[in-house]
Amino acid sequence: MSLIQTKETLRSRLILLLILVAGLALRLHNLDRYSIFFDEVSTLLVSQGIVLEGANQKEAFASRELSDSRFWTTPAFPQQQVLRTFTANEIYTPKAFTPAEFWAPKSIQDYYEAMTRSDIGNSPFYYALLHPWIDIFGFSDFSIRFFSVIFSVLIIGLTYLFAKRFFGVNTALIAAGITAIEPFFIAYSHQARNYSLTFFLTLAATYFFLQIIEDKPGKGNKLWLYVGYVFTAGLGLLSHFLVIAVLLAHALYALFFLRTIKGWVRMAIAAVFTLSGVTWWLLFGGGVYTLSSLQHQAERYRYQAETGGKVFGDILPATPLNVFNKSLPIFTDLIIFTNGLTDALGGKKNVAVALLAALILIVWYRFKDKINTPAWLTPRFPYLLIIIAGLFYNNHKLQFSILSVSLFALSFIPDLHKNTTREHRARLLLLYIMALVPTLFLILMSFKNGHTYGIMQRYSGFSFPYVIILLSLLLQYYATLKHEFLVLIFVFLAAQLYFVGLRLKEFYEDRSPKYGYFAVPRVPNPYWEAAQKIKASYQPGDTIFYPAPRYEVLSEMDRTFLPYSIHDAQITNLYFPKDAQYVQVMDMDQSQRIWIKKQGQAEPLEIMKLTGKRYGFE
Repeated sequence: MSLIQTKETLRSRLILLLILVAGLALRLHNLDRYSIFFDEVSTLLVSQGIVLEGANQKEAFASRELSDSRFWTTPAFPQQQVLRTFTANEIYTPKAFTPAEFWAPKSIQDYYEAMTRSDIGNSPFYYALLHPWIDIFGFSDFSIRFFSVIFSVLIIGLTYLFAKRFFGVNTALIAAGITAIEPFFIAYSHQARNYSLTFFLTLAATYFFLQIIEDKPGKGNKLWLYVGYVFTAGLGLLSHFLVIAVLLAHALYALFFLRTIKGWVRMAIAAVFTLSGVTWWLLFGGGVYTLSSLQHQAERYRYQAETGGKVFGDILPATPLNVFNKSLPIFTDLIIFTNGLTDALGGKKNVAVALLAALILIVWYRFKDKINTPAWLTPRFPYLLIIIAGLFYNNHKLQFSILSVSLFALSFIPDLHKNTTREHRARLLLLYIMALVPTLFLILMSFKNGHTYGIMQRYSGFSFPYVIILLSLLLQYYATLKHEFLVLIFVFLAAQLYFVGLRLKEFYEDRSPKYGYFAVPRVPNPYWEAAQKIKASYQPGDTIFYPAPRYEVLSEMDRTFLPYSIHDAQITNLYFPKDAQYVQVMDMDQSQRIWIKKQGQAEPLEIMKLTGKRYGFE
């Protein structure tokens, strides 16, 4: 491999600018077209110090009484008896409430409780940033998701800087381009969740880490590298606990390449500072119940896996076959060459033929010079092989062909590794480790916990930038191949980009369970629409009624303190003025409609029917 060129030109900067603009446009497209869902609702409420289902809003939604009577009546429900809820020695009965009561000032303990009950104490740094962002830009779906868009675009820029620093400008531009169109990054930029921020912080931490490892004596004070690492890695842990998998990958790499006592002492000190924030959080902050909550989750998911329940979707026992089937798409979707192929392709015979064709291609390339074949056949053999294999597929012929060629293309990783300098081999090893360790960590935890629930792409998404850089190096290496192999690879990779585009199209249409979680497109945010209708029609003396679906209280750690859900009321109140005095009550007689009882009118005014619109709650 030639010497790495890290000097930028006006041309390279213009190309980067175009990539960033394109990446931003892809992330802004349809950003607020579809409603928020369960995870985003949790994000919004927690960012305001509110527990989903109101465990720290008892004074707003209910009153305390010391009465032996188990039932109550109210003018709003003159013929109705409502079951009271007992918490410890307190009795709570529903009452009318207003947005002003909903928005009562919150203490730091309220924020801790919100994170503990609604997000197992995870992501305090993300919420600390999101809260002032919402104060400035509001609760609209666009604004809360745009916060994620910012960090997703920054990931494109940081991938460029990382690749330029360690692998050259050309690699950096290709890597930035792939990052810009990567469906995974685009999808999670459309969620008001911590993922884009966390991926950015871990990539920044690795950027500092590798410079620390490669630092040579006598090159000056590198304290800023350690400070940068401590802040990015430490804040990464406070954005998502699974960043620990990235730090384990760093530790593994250090075992190979950190060879001085002074270096180990410095990294040990940096590790102490890095872990200090999350340690304080788990011992004294809002994460004091995190470990017990994680243990409770693991036991509940394991029970569901063993009994075949589907409360949280399909959760399977952690057998080797189940773990393999769950993790295989995680690995293949990391690579844009093979993105989505495990989901689209089926049939044992088809897969066997595709794998055999890939194996023959690999063997032919390695040994073609030792095989006596006619001169006319040698350059045409790869194409004939793919065509002949295609005759055996009974579906998805082009995609099975892409699978064969993609496996052949990936077989050049050892050549890439061999044909470079010792320093660059060390950097390649970091890419391999960062590509594999996060998913291997999920697999290990799956076997430990006895279920497959945690094997998800978003939990190992830290790996994407490093795989993308590796692919960028491979794309340049293919230019050294003979014409027949070069054309074969790039033609089928171009075809694969077409299918990646189709997956993006499905995502933009909200028909992608893989990236958007929903197969049927969502409507625009029904709660925002309901709030606007209420603000336009409410008059003093009116009463707003919210549906009250039944809710089973299972333990003291549950989010609720009432036997029915109040989340419809909570979400709608997010979009009201904080000092509004709208009179609101929970309607125990139904579970689907928001409506207003207008003063002096017998007929109710229906605001919103929520059937099928509570995404993730139903």
